[in-house]
Amino acid sequence: MTRKITSGRRVLPAMMAAGLAAGLAVCAGSGAAAQADLEGLTCLAPPYDAPATDRERRIADVVAELGALLSPYDSMSATLGDGAPEVCLADRLYGVQGYYETDIHRVVLSASLPRAMMLAVAIHELRHVHQASIGICPTSDLSMAATAEMTLAMEADASATSLVIAWRLQGDGRQDIWTALRGWRSHTTLADAFEAEMERSGDLAAAAAAAFTAWFDQDWLRDSYYIAACSAYLDRQDETHALPRYGALSDDYLDALCRLPSGRDYGCETPFE
Repeated sequence: MTRKITSGRRVLPAMMAAGLAAGLAVCAGSGAAAQADLEGLTCLAPPYDAPATDRERRIADVVAELGALLSPYDSMSATLGDGAPEVCLADRLYGVQGYYETDIHRVVLSASLPRAMMLAVAIHELRHVHQASIGICPTSDLSMAATAEMTLAMEADASATSLVIAWRLQGDGRQDIWTALRGWRSHTTLADAFEAEMERSGDLAAAAAAAFTAWFDQDWLRDSYYIAACSAYLDRQDETHALPRYGALSDDYLDALCRLPSGRDYGCETPFE
């Protein structure tokens, strides 16, 4: 289940609990200690070229494969270049399979994931790294509703982007990541919508937009995220003793968010518009 966020670090997780496979894209409000057993955490700092243990070598191997898979996409491959995050494997994650911690610039993945699923989750998290790198994160002056709206849009975009990359890889003979995503409960409907649009129009941007819309069409997913994002917002207010804010999102925030890895606008819309 989605959990209440209670501490001060910023995390962008991809959630996948029993009975609930989701992802929570927030830029403030939860900590690694609440996400993972830190005693079971192994991390490798960029440039990932000095692994000293078998576990660190596994991280280096995963990052190297990600680099190859993402090399056709400047915006995504850049997340593993200058300013790349620390990458970690965790023995025990609670309610999640991966997350991005913005405050300390760290991606954490479940060590128990099969390789294809680990790569799929990592691609999702690196999209969150990219979002943060271009300044797409809820700010402290936004209202609770605006914060939740941006949180949901960020997660829908990360999911759609993962499918775009997995689809292209499938066309190159790499089927396993698409299969892993299609089997992820929160992504099955999205993958179906994406594939149907590709069969109808062959337009990658239209397919990404269809997946983005399908994310919001899943009431259980949208509502879980909305409640969790609002809970996180209220927790941050309690922690910081901040007064309520009422700022609205800019009219063009989706133009910056919803772009294919190639940079092309894919024209997404949310039900909040």
